[in-house]
Amino acid sequence: MATTNDPFLIADTSGLISLTVTTDANHAPAIEATKPLRERESTILVPYEVLVETVNVLGKRLGHDKAASVASYLTATPLFLVIDSSQQARHHALERFKAQPQAVSFTDCIVMANADEYGTKAIFGFDTDHAKNGYNILR
Repeated sequence: MATTNDPFLIADTSGLISLTVTTDANHAPAIEATKPLRERESTILVPYEVLVETVNVLGKRLGHDKAASVASYLTATPLFLVIDSSQQARHHALERFKAQPQAVSFTDCIVMANADEYGTKAIFGFDTDHAKNGYNILR
């Protein structure tokens, strides 16, 4: 499980969707996970690629207005920091992507590459593919 003692976590689309969609099966655990982070003033780093995927998924599921609202919230709330993946992280993600099973998305590899670059194993998400690769996810 991603520990809330980490100074920061890397956001995965699964975590952001769960956090914002009240009917999502993991909505309550995602909300609970943010409480200690807010109290400690931790940061959830959101790779830009994850923001794009989240907005696309929400736009299709809930409409563009809701998706745009979530994007605005993520960029304006101190708990979150949208980051640009470095060239090195993108390269590392592509190399990792080539070696992963077909079920693992390139965005998942971006998340893992950013976690490596920032020296954390903590991922704000529920995707078990991250756990299978040695990262700590929310449970």
